[in-house]
This record gives sequence, structure tokens and C-alpha cells, in this order.
Amino acid sequence: MEPIWINKLDVAERQIVEAITLFYESRDPVVIHTIIASAHQILHDIGSESGITGAIKNPEGMTRKEFREHVKSVNEPYNYFKHADKDPDSKINVAPINEFTMDFILDAVIMLQNIKRDLPLQAKLFWGWFVCSFPEQFENMADNDFIKETRALGLHKWSFESIRQFFVFGEIIE
Repeated sequence: MEPIWINKLDVAERQIVEAITLFYESRDPVVIHTIIASAHQILHDIGSESGITGAIKNPEGMTRKEFREHVKSVNEPYNYFKHADKDPDSKINVAPINEFTMDFILDAVIMLQNIKRDLPLQAKLFWGWFVCSFPEQFENMADNDFIKETRALGLHKWSFESIRQFFVFGEIIE
């Protein structure tokens, strides 16, 4: 078998695409969060080297101790999903994980855009859908062309099935 070499940025991009695809397929939120948290960590690590930070793990305005506690808190579900050495019989409430996952996806998409300067179709659509679906999170931002144009498209009105069909169409024409 011939080797197929990929770099960390390729890994993160593939994970983002799959997490978004699974999200719109309404698949297992634990799996989706695990995948996107992995991509997010890769992008956080790569971005740190060049001064690019995401919103979720941004130390701005925090003491070193506060930042460590914050990162521990946001990484708790991800770490829970991949380790059992200290707490094999514990439980975690996954009811709020879907909202948390959407924030991780958006943050990873924005970091990928800032690092790579290009996004796959799935990431572009998720970003647009998120902006349309949760406008209150963007109230304090100046209206830029992306936000105006995205809201005009009305992506928040698209069903998940329509979004999945759009992805398939995008793959066909690619």
C-alpha cells in the first residue's frame, strides 16, 4: 500500500467536515463533539504558533490560573469522552452538549479560515447557518457584508435535509 501523507491542518479540516456532516445528519452528539474537539485542539495548537486564537480558548482578560481553569472546564466533555483511567464508573450529562458542540464547530471554522484562508463548503455553510440561526450572538458586531448577505439567504430556514442535499450537490460539482 502506498503511503498517503497528510499534515495536521489536513486532519483538522477533515474532522471539521465530518463533524459538520454528522451534525446535519443529527447523529450521535458525543461522537460529533469528540471529533470537533480534536479538530479544535489541533487548530488551537497551530494557531498559537502564529498568534491566531479562537474564542473558546482565548486567554485574553484572564489570569494564568483563570485561563487554566477555563480550559479545563471547556475540555471536560472531550476529556471525559476519551479517558477512563481515573473515573471508569462516572457519568456526564450530555443534554447541553449539542449547543457546546455548535460553538466548538464555529470556533474551529473561524480558526481554520484565519489559518488557511480557505474553507470547505461544509464549513462555509455551517458558518452562514450559525450566523442566521443565532443572530443575538452577533448583535454587538458591526454589520459586515458576510453577516448581511448570509442573513439575506435565510439559511436558518433550511431544513437539515436540504443542507445535506446541498452538500451532496457540492461534492458532485466539485
